[in-house]
Amino acid sequence: MDRLWGKAFKQHPTKEVIEFMAGRDVKGCKAADENLIEFDIWGTKAHVIMLWKQNIISREDVKVILKGLNEIQNLWKLGRFNLDPEREDVHTNIESFIIERYGIEYGGKIHTARSRNDQVVLDMRLYLREEALQLVDATIDLVECILEKASENLEVVMPGFTHHQHAMLTTFSHVLSSFAVAIKRDILRYRGWYNLFNRCPLGGVSSYSTTFPIDRELTSHMLGFDGPEPNSIDPITNRWEPETEMAFILSMAMNHLSTIAQTLILLSTTEFNMVELADQYKTGSSIMPQKKNPCSMEVIKAKAALSHGLLMSLLSIGKSNMIGYNRDTQWTKYLIMDLVRECKPSLHILKGVIETLQVKKERMYEQCNRGFITATSLLESIVQDCNLPFREAKFLIEEAVRYSEIEGSEKVTFSSLRKALKEKGIDISITQKQVDEYQDPMQIINRKRTLGGPSQDAVSLSIQTIREDLRRDKEWLEQKRKMIDEAKGRIKDIEESLNI
Repeated sequence: MDRLWGKAFKQHPTKEVIEFMAGRDVKGCKAADENLIEFDIWGTKAHVIMLWKQNIISREDVKVILKGLNEIQNLWKLGRFNLDPEREDVHTNIESFIIERYGIEYGGKIHTARSRNDQVVLDMRLYLREEALQLVDATIDLVECILEKASENLEVVMPGFTHHQHAMLTTFSHVLSSFAVAIKRDILRYRGWYNLFNRCPLGGVSSYSTTFPIDRELTSHMLGFDGPEPNSIDPITNRWEPETEMAFILSMAMNHLSTIAQTLILLSTTEFNMVELADQYKTGSSIMPQKKNPCSMEVIKAKAALSHGLLMSLLSIGKSNMIGYNRDTQWTKYLIMDLVRECKPSLHILKGVIETLQVKKERMYEQCNRGFITATSLLESIVQDCNLPFREAKFLIEEAVRYSEIEGSEKVTFSSLRKALKEKGIDISITQKQVDEYQDPMQIINRKRTLGGPSQDAVSLSIQTIREDLRRDKEWLEQKRKMIDEAKGRIKDIEESLNI
């Protein structure tokens, strides 16, 4: 018996969904520096090639070191390069491997003109840069999924809410496109992070540079950076900053996802009953046989809260450092890696929820005739067609709502409106037919043609605009991927020229 629930489910959650909802209950996390192995190898290759090009080490030195680094890389891909806790960190593990395999006369030169200070800052820049690109890619996929669902529901009218109460009419497409716009801003923030921090810190050494004649432009070129950091102290003193900036972006993104999650949770309750989540994104109860709980959405909300706490911890670590390296900044590595690991899967999970979401159109339309949700549209129509001042018309409709409630109606009735008009001494020409038409849900939506509104034309234009923005985001992502591939290709070309 794998689970204590699920016999009533038509579809069962995938392994990915189960792991997402189970968290770390029965599965631990790998060591932080395991995330840095590939980046430490890449950075070390660029560094030793630069040392050779600058005649700081010999051709024979660089050949042996590169051969050893490739050996580590192959072992790592096979899952056979394990970090030894006795060797403290990934940097020492890799250097020790080369020394033990090829001798200190070769491996002992790896650390020339380099400190673990600039080395770990480099590794984290490379790691976070890769995560930023993956997050952009996954976020684009989510926005495209939301836009596709929005396109399918252009004419599905539903209540809009303020204060969790019926407010004014909208469409489900209008709501979905609002989610897409918010999440689209997250992509711009990731791109902004990339522009801020795609600078190479290698060469800063222990913060105060080196007497060796290194070429920082060359290492930057081989690592796909826009150039070297202009000051050797800053990236080491402020090691916390790229991590914190990324944490802020992720926290903002998780707030957006949490808002979507909470909206879907409420709309899927028995009381609202406007949407239904697919079974594979819900869980059951160990005691109640009927339960199908929106746990995937609740986990997203929890992860949003988690991101806020980690962000505050990162901000606190960075608040009072002395110039140069400070050991407390080592903990920024764990915090940002925890945050990325916890939050990144939320994008794919929510994409699956949106793709499989069942929209209950009839129930949504039914709710469009309750709670006086059409009263504001009636007010606006009277202002436009009967030439009443807005405030006077609002007082009039408020009275009509009060009288309609007494009649037991949830829309403004013609009789209650006439009573309110008489009481206020307002003489306008309005018919039963007009009152009904002004409060007809479909006619209300069709009249809301303003840019950004819920009419079919307005939402279609919004979707088209967002898709055009996504096209540019994809081009940017492709350009950055190409830049990184070309940087790796330069190292590969050098290795081939050395017959490695």
